[in-house]
Amino acid sequence: MKMSSNREGRKIPLPIIGGNNKNVKAWYILMKNWLKMEKVTDDEEKFQFILAGTVEEATQIVSDKFVEANRILNLEECRDILLERYHLNEDERFRELKTLLIMPNESVREFNDRYLDYYCQLSTDNKAKLSVYDYENSIRSRTDIYEKVAYEEAKTIEAACKIAEKVERIKLGSRSIQKGRKFNNNNIQNNYPFISRYRSNQNF
Repeated sequence: MKMSSNREGRKIPLPIIGGNNKNVKAWYILMKNWLKMEKVTDDEEKFQFILAGTVEEATQIVSDKFVEANRILNLEECRDILLERYHLNEDERFRELKTLLIMPNESVREFNDRYLDYYCQLSTDNKAKLSVYDYENSIRSRTDIYEKVAYEEAKTIEAACKIAEKVERIKLGSRSIQKGRKFNNNNIQNNYPFISRYRSNQNF
């Protein structure tokens, strides 16, 4: 198998993991969506693009597993081996949240899932060090949503998340939201099982 893939000629930028970016769950979701939108269906071609979406030590991790298994790896396998190596401790989760930004082509709901996934695992002391302003800064690139959240002056991060998702639902329209509801719910169950329960408790 040829261990390379051309990133050129694609409409949407290829999601990258490795180096300073160790957010495997976000990369997995974005890569899964990227492969679907680019209509990549061949397993070998998928793996070539997955490998092309890794840099530095992430490339070595996936390549080593490929050699060990002596077969191509699917996206879920790549996600799992990267999660094993990139397990974040309390301080790393806190630093990640302070600099976390919503990504292109990522919905606010998807972003909130990974934001809250980190947030809910923090200690009470570290949660207290984060403010609604930190969350607002994370979605600043979505100007209209950011401005609405800032205007509402939410008292908690959870409340700010709810406002942002409400604005997104209004923007997209109820029809498109309902169409994507099944995918979103499955996505949460598969990747953020704790957040699924958390959303229920918080009436998200």
